[in-house]
Amino acid sequence: MAKEIYGALEIADREIRLIIGEYYNTRFNIIRVERTYCEGISEFVITNKDKVKEAIDKVVKKASKIVGAEIERLLLLIPAVNFKRYPLKVAVRTQSGVVNKGDVANAIAKAMNTSVDRNILIINAVCVKYTCNGITSRRIPEREVADELIVDIDLLCADKSITFEYVSMLEELGIQIMDISLDMYAVCKEAALFEQTVNQNIILLKVDYQTTSLALISKGKLVNCDILYDGLNYIINVVGNKYHLPFGVIDRLVKYNTHFDLNDSSNNSIFAWKNSEGESRTITELELSSTIKNAVEEYVNKIKDACEPILESGDTAIVVVNEGAKMNSLIDLIHDKTNVYIKAYHPETLGARDSSLTALLGSIYGFHDLVNINGNITASINLLQFNELVDHKTTDTEGETLTTRIKNLFDSRNRGGKLDE
Repeated sequence: MAKEIYGALEIADREIRLIIGEYYNTRFNIIRVERTYCEGISEFVITNKDKVKEAIDKVVKKASKIVGAEIERLLLLIPAVNFKRYPLKVAVRTQSGVVNKGDVANAIAKAMNTSVDRNILIINAVCVKYTCNGITSRRIPEREVADELIVDIDLLCADKSITFEYVSMLEELGIQIMDISLDMYAVCKEAALFEQTVNQNIILLKVDYQTTSLALISKGKLVNCDILYDGLNYIINVVGNKYHLPFGVIDRLVKYNTHFDLNDSSNNSIFAWKNSEGESRTITELELSSTIKNAVEEYVNKIKDACEPILESGDTAIVVVNEGAKMNSLIDLIHDKTNVYIKAYHPETLGARDSSLTALLGSIYGFHDLVNINGNITASINLLQFNELVDHKTTDTEGETLTTRIKNLFDSRNRGGKLDE
């Protein structure tokens, strides 16, 4: 059986993120996570193509070296800019009088031929439910005797120009696109948000530095997406303008050293440095919290205003992912403003327990669902190179006892040798 080794790439607003892993016994095991800082992206638009391509090439080559085989194709995340949903009911004749996955694949192919607005592109075709012999289910009714299958499919669409720009960069680097996935749908997939919306709505907040993406999930569907063109930079820039510290320092201070309730902030110093004149400076927790208080209030009020119509419509919860999920104080303040249940989501997959990797994982899970339907397994890496590497390592260690391997391990360290990563 072909190896199911998949990789996914996200062009985020300050970095390029890459995950590669393997499905084995129904579990997805992380092989490598790579991420690198990247300039040239402003509110999802590529402003410096060469710098973005250089960063993509860097993470791909580094991951290829670790895996031991060239990464030839990847899944690509697309931001939910100009999002639109087209709900369809697609009826197909069963091929053999018995429902099978091939019938579902035909329904998806039929749905993908739907005409959409000129400025958007179909990113995902999501099977919401299946109707067979008058019975509706969220699972494929395989082996049911029927002449017809009706599939409710949501076409999730996003900005055409941004999608083409992202895809073209990878193609120019010689990387094939296995599939594309809407970032907000991928987050919902990984965090199992669809299953949590039987009796309530969920508002998903994907908080990044330049933007905050919002999505409404209701009755098992991704209903709508919107974008606020403000993010953590709205807060970080206030500190930068006052103290002139490096971005990375401010980022850590804002995320991990602030209480937005000034009564909980102490006068203890949390950072010390020397300014350009060589003078020693310090900043206390209370000073930092006071500096960003107004900016934080304004940012959270924008989120509240965007969510207000949904909050008033019925039982609603909020889930926060990405960089905002690392700020407990921000989570608490949003809760105080909205008065609804809120939580930060972090994946539980070993090797990828970072909220900013949620969408990457979800894109792979969504692609794996399609593989189960159409049976078309295409690995991200060059399997000939990978199998040669595995065969070579197997041959090298054949006949060795456990004691011999441990002895060689310590001999290598004593000689200053390097172990394979």
